[in-house]
Amino acid sequence: MSASGIPEKLPYDIDTEKCVLGSVLRDPRCFAEVDALVGAEDFYIPRHRELFLLMEGLERRNPGHCDAVSVAHEQDRLHQVESLGGPAYLKELMATVPSIAFLENHIRIVRDLALRRGLIAAADTIQRSVYDETVDDVNELVSAAEKTVFEVGDRLVGKDMISARELVDRNLDRLMNANGEPQGLVTGYMELDEKQGFRSGDLVVLAARPGMGKTAFALNILERVAIKEKKAVLMFSLEMPSDQLMTRLLSSHARISHHNLRQGKLTPEDRRRLTVAGGAFRNARVFVDDSSQPSLAQIRAKARRLNRDGALDLIIIDYLQLLGAKAESRQNEISLISRTLKSIARDMKVPVLALAQLNRKAEERSDHKPMLSDLRESGAIEQDADMVMLLMREDYYEETDDNRDKANITIAKNRHGSTGDFPLRFTKKYMRFENFIQESAGMPMPSAPAFD
Repeated sequence: MSASGIPEKLPYDIDTEKCVLGSVLRDPRCFAEVDALVGAEDFYIPRHRELFLLMEGLERRNPGHCDAVSVAHEQDRLHQVESLGGPAYLKELMATVPSIAFLENHIRIVRDLALRRGLIAAADTIQRSVYDETVDDVNELVSAAEKTVFEVGDRLVGKDMISARELVDRNLDRLMNANGEPQGLVTGYMELDEKQGFRSGDLVVLAARPGMGKTAFALNILERVAIKEKKAVLMFSLEMPSDQLMTRLLSSHARISHHNLRQGKLTPEDRRRLTVAGGAFRNARVFVDDSSQPSLAQIRAKARRLNRDGALDLIIIDYLQLLGAKAESRQNEISLISRTLKSIARDMKVPVLALAQLNRKAEERSDHKPMLSDLRESGAIEQDADMVMLLMREDYYEETDDNRDKANITIAKNRHGSTGDFPLRFTKKYMRFENFIQESAGMPMPSAPAFD
């Protein structure tokens, strides 16, 4: 510490630098993410800078192959084994990493410390120029000081800004040749698809009171997207174990009574249909994480892993209020959660479907119809969501001939299209929502699993 109270040692963290490099060695697919946010100059330790430069060259020639064996071979080829530590140091770097799930935070620390060192160097340059008696023009000093600081600030801009020319080139052909096709992920629910839901980067919220079937509806969407559209779906099931979840999926897809399936009361036809449904899901790209309390960092890391492999088209969270985050109040916590889920959707370029609980206000109304304001801690969720769907079944409260097996979806918010209501048909024994067709109640059971 100097006499002025300013530390003389430059800020850096050798262990965090090791973690970033070690993460790449443990999973070479991480390199693109690291390279997008930090460069060799951001590493304070000279050996780490040189090692990162070596990895950059290796990545350019053979993307995704910065594993320990390949990096050690590259060190030997470039005669840098002695200066970079060889295989022994690579093992040390890998052993430093507690979990790749924390990579984003480690990258941020390395980058922030590099920016701090850049500001210190800029301040030193400015201070020396101020004391330089050969410079008489104060305006020139100010201009030089601004340039020096702005050069550090440019690091914060990164690659986020894009010109209108590039945006036009990227989007004009797509818009001209859309031909009325759905702009988002196709869910198979006709009126929902017409309203342009589930676009890349969207946060879609499905909200309902307990018992309305929001998990069933989410599973029906998963089923349609994964099997009919052959897309990859990652579901975080915070409330239901994965085995129960798969039982419900099989029941819905095979049109077998959920109760009979759980009790093992199956007819020969049920067994045949179950075999067909099992084959469909066995070949589907569906991934389920039933961790009871995953952190937002873990959700992002697991989604990122699938996204790097090109195997992610939809993320489902069941449900939002069961997630936790460190914040001063529950309202701030929900705000952080919804903002992070929106960030994950944008960063991964996939839609995120987050289920949410409604408060009791809807039950106090005579028609029980939910409203956007019924969302618990609704302010942040309503603000961050691109689409909010409210699910209600009138027969839950009082069953009549008119409302039996009917459900209603209210699109209460939609950034990309219209709002409004549309009906669905709900078959309780299969826990299945289908497009509402008035005459469908009398239709025969299909001979094999099929979509309406």
